[in-house]
Amino acid sequence: MSSCNLQMCNQTKCSVLLGASVAILLAASAAPVCAQRDYTLPNVPYICNGERLVIENCNIRDTSDTSTCMVGHPDHVLANGLMQYTNMTRGAIKQLFPTCKQPTPEQLSRAKAFQGRQQSAYEANAKKANDENDAIEARARAMPGQKPMKPEERAINRCITSGRLPSSCTGNALLGAFGQMLSAVLPSGGEQQAQAGPTMAGVFAGPGNWRLDFIDGGVLVNCSSLSPNQESYSLNLTGPRPVLTIATRPRPLVLTLRADGSLVGPAGPVTIDGVVPGGYTAGTSTPGHNETSTFTTTERTNANMVQPESANTTNSYAGGGAYDVTTTHTNTNYVAGTSTPGYTNFTPRRATCSAIDLHATGATGIQTMQTDLLKSMLGGDKGPPTPAGIRIHGIYAAPTGFSVQFFPESAVLGCGPDAARAYPYTVIAEGAHAVVKIAAPDHPLALAIRSDNTLDPGAGSYLVHGRTITGQGNDDNFTFAPLEQSCNLAALAPAKEIPTSGGAPTASMAVGMGNSSLPMATVGNASLRIVSGFPAQPGSPNPLAQHPYTLLRTSLADIVAGSGVSVPPGSSPYKALGQACGNRTPACQKIIDAIKSNSVSAVRADVNGSGTFEGVAPGTYYLMISTRYNNQSLVWSQSVQIAPGVHSITLDQRNATPLD
Repeated sequence: MSSCNLQMCNQTKCSVLLGASVAILLAASAAPVCAQRDYTLPNVPYICNGERLVIENCNIRDTSDTSTCMVGHPDHVLANGLMQYTNMTRGAIKQLFPTCKQPTPEQLSRAKAFQGRQQSAYEANAKKANDENDAIEARARAMPGQKPMKPEERAINRCITSGRLPSSCTGNALLGAFGQMLSAVLPSGGEQQAQAGPTMAGVFAGPGNWRLDFIDGGVLVNCSSLSPNQESYSLNLTGPRPVLTIATRPRPLVLTLRADGSLVGPAGPVTIDGVVPGGYTAGTSTPGHNETSTFTTTERTNANMVQPESANTTNSYAGGGAYDVTTTHTNTNYVAGTSTPGYTNFTPRRATCSAIDLHATGATGIQTMQTDLLKSMLGGDKGPPTPAGIRIHGIYAAPTGFSVQFFPESAVLGCGPDAARAYPYTVIAEGAHAVVKIAAPDHPLALAIRSDNTLDPGAGSYLVHGRTITGQGNDDNFTFAPLEQSCNLAALAPAKEIPTSGGAPTASMAVGMGNSSLPMATVGNASLRIVSGFPAQPGSPNPLAQHPYTLLRTSLADIVAGSGVSVPPGSSPYKALGQACGNRTPACQKIIDAIKSNSVSAVRADVNGSGTFEGVAPGTYYLMISTRYNNQSLVWSQSVQIAPGVHSITLDQRNATPLD
């Protein structure tokens, strides 16, 4: 038997159609007659047993027979509408091709022509992109100021030069991702986006199963036998003691923050309206089926490339030595059945809870876990913990260009758009006046909190010891030069953005911002846009507005399993993660480490629930997205196949999985 006559391929590996995205470089180790066949051309159909394969994303660095390629199965469509993908070695592909139906000379000719057009288009687009980049650089060199940067690049630059941890800065837009993922397993009302102003942080607990876990935009309330429930809250700092009001039902909880940092409520038991698990609705499913369709194509070719007619192909002489070849194609596609996952129904329940006397526990709450997870995913240190108690949220700015941007662990003083420095801060709320004290060593600053939610820094000018990034050392740490600016102090009002102007440079400003953009890593040529399909409700935010979207290399179920953590029967990976971290068991860190090694990219959605993963390498990924809608926790964790180019997915209840 010749080396070309290899064993027949099995049912799951038959049918080959080379994808246009990646050429496969196979070594020609077979007999000479086999080596004549070019298996590297895109769009060349190889058919075995009536089935097809699509080969993409081969390892271009390793061309040995043991290296792998990602293989798509167009005739096997998954429930999410995407084709099934498996992995095959180059050696297996090299053995498979000769056993399949070979492409015709005409098909090979068309494939070579297509490959040529692709290469030409690539070269033209590359030249256009290079020309545009050269033009941008030329305009930047001609401007006497700052090099143009995207808003997100400028924000990260400002954050890093202020002295905050780079991992905090890079993950700042993702802050809340872990909290949203964990709280997705908890029944709750709709979220409210936190406004600039006083807020709370930390975990407070007390007798009677009381636990308040403060998160972005709300607080998780645990009481008696009720399921944890997210509620909004407000802080009033104008009285003799700070007052915390939580929007529970039938009456709000009104708590007082005492001088020792504890929270106390009204004397005696309190009544809380909440929910408890109240039954289970089983899922439904329908079987899949095959659907067959036909279509015809007509190609004009010369006489020496015409094949004999068959049941599916007819030839018609077109004159001048050319023929029109008409081919009837038959496609059989598998249409997946429909399925509706089961979910727990929650029943309203009123509970009588013990009197409220809560103390900061020092336990790791969701707010801290989400921050630490993001930092660890980005390879950074955790940095200082967020103090429990009163904090400030948001941006405050003055007309002079002076600003303060508050983060859980620090306050960033700024002058103009770029000069910034971060310092620790505390909130002192005793007597009739609450004050934010910012611990700048050379110029401590006290900001009086006014009743109209503005901050009064007093009068005078303030020198902000900003910096600019000049590069990175051998240890990958950034190097800086001074960028100091002085701003006049004035009343600070809540603002949506950092001031784009203001301030005056000082003589110590050694280097401009011309080279301060962060080095950007070379990434892939695909993008994935996530769009919310939830209908707009008057007066209510989109259920996915401002939510974090995370892209993983592996499904969360596989990540949890790979970490060595078992998911209890009837539970889910999301709930197992939430319970492990909520109870501070060793399993929490195992899962977090596994998520870190499997995370690819993450973005925060805009107010419409839209977000885009840019610069993604083609491949198969998994979503990690969650929200709450109609008092039901929903997650999206399905796989997505991303090829080169632009892709879009719409999220709604139809493709979501309800959680207990």
